[in-house]
Amino acid sequence: MKQEGLSRHPVLHGIVNSAIVETIQGKGEGFQRHLRLSLLAVAWACSSVSLCAQFGPPEPQGHGPKLPAPTAFPAPGTYPTTESVTLLNAEPGVTIHYTWDGSLPTSKSPIYNPLQVLFIGGVYEGDHGLKAGYTLRAVAMKEGNTNSDVADFQYTIDRRDRTSYVSEEILSGVRMVRDSDNDKMFLVKGSTRYALIDSGMGRGALREYIAQYTGGLPVEPIFTHNHGDHIGQADQFIRESVEHVGEADRPAMERLLKARGIPDDIIARNLLAIHDGERIDLGDRSLIVYETPGHTRGSLVIFDEKNGYLFTGDSYGSNSPTIPDALWMQGSQASLDSYLAMIVGSRARFSGRVNYVMTGHNDHPLKGETYLDNLQAAVQTLMDKGDAALVPSYRPAGLQQVVIGDRFGDPDWAAINVNKEHYLPAPVDEIAGLVSLRLNGAKLSPAFDPQVKTYQVVLDQGRKTVHLVVIPTSLRTSALTADGFDILKAKSFDIPATGESKIVVTSPNGKSNTTYTLQFHTADSGEVRANR
Repeated sequence: MKQEGLSRHPVLHGIVNSAIVETIQGKGEGFQRHLRLSLLAVAWACSSVSLCAQFGPPEPQGHGPKLPAPTAFPAPGTYPTTESVTLLNAEPGVTIHYTWDGSLPTSKSPIYNPLQVLFIGGVYEGDHGLKAGYTLRAVAMKEGNTNSDVADFQYTIDRRDRTSYVSEEILSGVRMVRDSDNDKMFLVKGSTRYALIDSGMGRGALREYIAQYTGGLPVEPIFTHNHGDHIGQADQFIRESVEHVGEADRPAMERLLKARGIPDDIIARNLLAIHDGERIDLGDRSLIVYETPGHTRGSLVIFDEKNGYLFTGDSYGSNSPTIPDALWMQGSQASLDSYLAMIVGSRARFSGRVNYVMTGHNDHPLKGETYLDNLQAAVQTLMDKGDAALVPSYRPAGLQQVVIGDRFGDPDWAAINVNKEHYLPAPVDEIAGLVSLRLNGAKLSPAFDPQVKTYQVVLDQGRKTVHLVVIPTSLRTSALTADGFDILKAKSFDIPATGESKIVVTSPNGKSNTTYTLQFHTADSGEVRANR
């Protein structure tokens, strides 16, 4: 959906708003330069892409029932970091006009777009955080009705210094640490050592900050992926401790550490690639690592299986309601059937034991299985409905996303931003594939991937049959057979473990088929054949 009007473009609105605040509070040349650049950006936007402010219809003259005043989410108040405001009204079909400068909103004031959020950012002077005040005023109008009262909303962003950290114990043995940009790190307590999951991108002495909570025990960092807001302070720990990162994300970590002046020999010795299923022993608790490619190729989640705590970084997204967040997959060049297969496979390994999910950007733990249900449902909805399931994204603006749940009332809602060119493996009516193929009584090689069609199956000693569990990519799949037998309703069955077995999936429209071939071998039959 094309959005017109500067007032309808959250990013540009944020630029203008930030510029105004900095004009008021800034005192140095840096602020003045930033203001000039901000206004130039707005001028360019207006002249180049028709994003100048759009004005509403003439003042309504109706004398009907008076409209309720607009409300705002989140509630007015003081916040430590960038927030976004959504304007709401209980009366359907109203137009909301608003102002940021304290003036009275009229029908000539900017029109609020219900698909828009109004970003309010903080102000810095160097690394020092400043306090910035915002006054949002809004009025509801509708032809035939009397205008609402003007609603006033006062917001303050009280930025913490970029060098500062705050923390709190959110679960037993888990301390959530936040940098000035509200990026989350988790200090997990063990009897012999601590694990630090991610390191944010603050500019302070993180190592010294967390030392006050560790009682002299060593700290071993684990990085969920290689984005800057998760690895920003990795250089503070690498000299005294090993650090763990997914193998595919290690090169980016190495580049960051070299840029920070860490010698090559220390990087080679202490930056370790960690792999699926490996454990990190903390003494009285251990953390198991699962590879979860998608957000990045080397993304990981870390599971404290004793307590049911799952630390996910950005692998499973986040769902902050005030800055409407999502799983960011808009940069992915791969279809999301592989991501769905990853979720299904991971959840089978968790076996329903996830009590809480800690993402990289949520302020509070999410209810584990409920959030994972919603996230899985979001991907499944894409596979079943395709573009019909997409709505405009709040952040970043201009993208498309799928949403499960209500961000205003459901703390475990889920959303996924998509790359519209690549997110489907085929047109939605022609999807024919599996997202799960699990065996009992045998080992599948390689590990299941929807794009791999031939597998070697090494049988446990003495096995004559194998129990298979299969899940089709589309729940609208029209046919599913194993060696010619209909298994569409069963999806869980036993097959003779000899020779070869073929599973055929037929698309919803019946025009496309995909065949998965299983080649059986006993454990003592020698080397298995290569994939074809």
